[in-house]
Amino acid sequence: MSLEAQYRAVYALMYKRGTRDAFEQGKFDRFEGTDDAEAEEIKQVAGLRQNIVVQLHADDIGNNWYMPRFPATWTALQVALGADQPELTMRFTDTDYFELRVNDDSDGRALAAFVDTLRLPNAPWLAELLRYERMIAGHWPDGQSPRVETFEWDVAGVYDALVDKQLFPVDETPVPLSLLLHRDEAGVTEVALNRDQARVMKRLIARENLDDAEPSVVAKCRRVLNQLR
Repeated sequence: MSLEAQYRAVYALMYKRGTRDAFEQGKFDRFEGTDDAEAEEIKQVAGLRQNIVVQLHADDIGNNWYMPRFPATWTALQVALGADQPELTMRFTDTDYFELRVNDDSDGRALAAFVDTLRLPNAPWLAELLRYERMIAGHWPDGQSPRVETFEWDVAGVYDALVDKQLFPVDETPVPLSLLLHRDEAGVTEVALNRDQARVMKRLIARENLDDAEPSVVAKCRRVLNQLR
């Protein structure tokens, strides 16, 4: 069978739970682009062996791809959904959002699309947490650096609870967090700002006139920028 037909069949069986279940239950006729002999070849990989391979592959994706890149979000998803790594990965890869990935989803855009649809009541901070993880990893939509970002939740505290303390935050209430983020060849530096500092820092970065701002706040913001640069 052609390489393209093999790829499409294996991809669907590995990632698309609905297709895999229908195939194994005999409710799926054949994959597009296959003849009788090729369809019979594909059937040889179905069943228990295929499920074991799928679970091992899914566990590998979780452990070796998403967990190192977005550890707090990936851990929180498992707890909030009551799923282990293979189950979480299989649920995620079975969605259309997984098809949005670029470079194996190194920037987390496909994961973000998936998370945005969940709206889990036990983790209302999840989408903001992933936005924070993506940004401290250096992924943001434009080239502006340094930049001020404000989050609806204390995502830095949530991150520490999940990654460092191995605790799942419960009964959290929205507490805005403003950060100055600076990206260079060494990575991303983050500096926490209070409300006044965030407001002045935005204007300072935009090169706006600051004659009406508190001089001590302006001076502190300038010192921080000079240290970063």
